[in-house]
Amino acid sequence: MSLKRSINQIAAVAKTDFLGVLRNKTAIFFTLLFPLFFIVIIGFTFGQSGEADMSRISIGVVNLDGEMIALNATDSSNSTIGDIFVEALESANFTVTGYGEYGYRDTNGTAAYAISRGDIDAVLVIPANFTETITFLYTDDLGASVPTVSHLELIVDPTDSTGAMITQQSVFGFISAFIKEYHEIVIEQFPSYLQDYIEVVADPLIVTTSEAEVTEAELKWIDYMVPGTLGLVLIWSGLNHASMTIATERTKGTFQRMVIAPVYPTVVLLGKLLSALAIVYMSAFIMLLSGVLLFQVNLYWDIPVIILGIFLGALSAIGIGLIISSLAKNEEAANSISVIISVPLQFFIGAFFPLSIMPAAAEAFGNALPFTKLVTAMQDVMTRNLPFDAVIPEILYLAASGVILFLIGTIAYRITLRRL
Repeated sequence: MSLKRSINQIAAVAKTDFLGVLRNKTAIFFTLLFPLFFIVIIGFTFGQSGEADMSRISIGVVNLDGEMIALNATDSSNSTIGDIFVEALESANFTVTGYGEYGYRDTNGTAAYAISRGDIDAVLVIPANFTETITFLYTDDLGASVPTVSHLELIVDPTDSTGAMITQQSVFGFISAFIKEYHEIVIEQFPSYLQDYIEVVADPLIVTTSEAEVTEAELKWIDYMVPGTLGLVLIWSGLNHASMTIATERTKGTFQRMVIAPVYPTVVLLGKLLSALAIVYMSAFIMLLSGVLLFQVNLYWDIPVIILGIFLGALSAIGIGLIISSLAKNEEAANSISVIISVPLQFFIGAFFPLSIMPAAAEAFGNALPFTKLVTAMQDVMTRNLPFDAVIPEILYLAASGVILFLIGTIAYRITLRRL
């Protein structure tokens, strides 16, 4: 067979396969539009937010300050600082709901009842002696002030670990600011020659945060997210499309006719490969274009490296898809297997959150995936503006895994041919 004829046949197979996908609405969604759907939903949900909106954090406050307590052998009732604290919490734009007691989760109207049903994010209990401790009203037998530490209690919802962490950090940040203002007021009561010394003792350590000069542009969260979604493109467009390649033909009954046609199996395989690559690149283009048009992402466009990375990553995705398609008896089985594999994989490639926060075994598994290497390389190139030599390890890993997985997929494809 001449080279020109082989090329024409490969192009014909690729065209037929590609047009078949475009005619299939379900295939278009899962191979082209599902990653776009993902980035649009996540981008509009999280990508446009700037500073944290405290009004979304609902705090139930049990202000016990003002209750009658024993103070220096006398009864005392003073809620001054407790009231100021609650007012400051509201001024910081937290959504504050007052409760008379923490109570029990089955008692309606209590803070425990509200947090157990998700009505509030956390409960802040202000102790009964809050004003007395803050204003140094405790004294000894000689009338000298006795410094007494006050104890606030923050109760969070254990069923929402991420929300609890955000709430805790936000409330702690507010409390730190409140304490700083309190320090300034107290220090003003001391003689001027002692104020500087006491100010340092009260706040001996200042931490400043700055951004390392790893990029010239100011990046938003969505700027890191868009390159990461290229890993989703490989999974949902490359792997899913390739997994349907043989299975769909087998279901339609066209696979046998394709095999007995005067076309080499390698020609059919290369045609399918070109079709899958076209789908992957089209999906990647749609994904990146949506990031630019919808979210005005500020990225660096090293086009050759992006094209190379997607190609090498696609080899791995297509190889896995070929294995699935060869093993599946029909289109439904192939689709089920690909979904079972694709859905968990997307959470292990570092597209949504860093692998470093995962358990060690999950982190090791994620780092072994070629899709993770693509995400890492694309984020380095597109957000950090790193040169090609900085991502060579990831590129080499992608190349090695791509060749190995595609060869395994090719072997599975040829074994399927022998069974006919």
